[in-house]
Amino acid sequence: MKVSVIIPMYNAEKYLSVCLESILIQTMQDFEVIIVDDCSTDNSVAIAKSYAPKFGGRLKLFSLSENTGTPGLPRNVGLEYACGKYIYFADSDDLIVDNALEKLFNYAEEYQADVVYTDAGFTCGAEPVPENLQFISYKSEGDMPTFETENLAERIEKFLRFEFEWVTWLKFSRRDFLVDNNINFPAAKTSEDGIWTFKILCTAKKFLRVHEPFYIQRFNKNSITRSNRSLEDWIILHTSSLINNIEALDEFMNRHEFFKKNPEIRLKMLDYFISVALRQISLVKNKLTSAELYEIFLREVSKISSPALTAYLFLIAKSYRDEMTE
Repeated sequence: MKVSVIIPMYNAEKYLSVCLESILIQTMQDFEVIIVDDCSTDNSVAIAKSYAPKFGGRLKLFSLSENTGTPGLPRNVGLEYACGKYIYFADSDDLIVDNALEKLFNYAEEYQADVVYTDAGFTCGAEPVPENLQFISYKSEGDMPTFETENLAERIEKFLRFEFEWVTWLKFSRRDFLVDNNINFPAAKTSEDGIWTFKILCTAKKFLRVHEPFYIQRFNKNSITRSNRSLEDWIILHTSSLINNIEALDEFMNRHEFFKKNPEIRLKMLDYFISVALRQISLVKNKLTSAELYEIFLREVSKISSPALTAYLFLIAKSYRDEMTE
């Protein structure tokens, strides 16, 4: 089988049908669809099952025993069951264009790429059907496919300059590459795609960049990052995600020879992902007292398992508290 399309699903009854219809009409039909349900409480599972006959045995549905609250862990489960030569992650509230799988597969095969990265896509409104389609370009370097430099330090600098979008649907990856290098998602509820993207960027020998749009992102107001939540829940969401992400990042860099030889770059990456989380937390700094914010933040940071990372996070927390009280 050429491609496995992996879809994490939670309460997607309003959007799932359109997503699956866009996959049904693909110009290349040698693919499977793996849906991993994260304990949906709506009609999502029934809708997924209703599409099984249309896919002629190529749709597999797996259900998790408890809700993880993150798309990353269902994606990991999907990868375990995938049989395709290549992996493409899609979200249950989005669509792909009709020749997406064929074109991505052809690029990967022609260039023997570990990862095909598409630096263009479409975005639109979510309801009632996709509308107001807009083309988005992510720092294109030209119209022809190009390989990223094999110089890892240069790749990392480009990552730090936001020249690689985090979203998973911009990457089409060879399954053996992901499995052999143990590239999976952390348990974080936000920014887990940033850690995953960083892993593949540091590991892929052949990282091909193409300037062609294959994906349509719909903005779902009920997604994890856009849904309403209390101030404390917002802080806990991003602080707990920070902990999960930097633990996963630290573990990855521990087994990567490049970071052993370049500790200054390793520290720079920790600082980078920490700053991303702190910026999200700081969005509510004017709605809580400094003491309240710091107490919640410090309580969550104390849950980290690594003593070295705990000490480092405490230093960051102190700096963050001082900044909030200025």
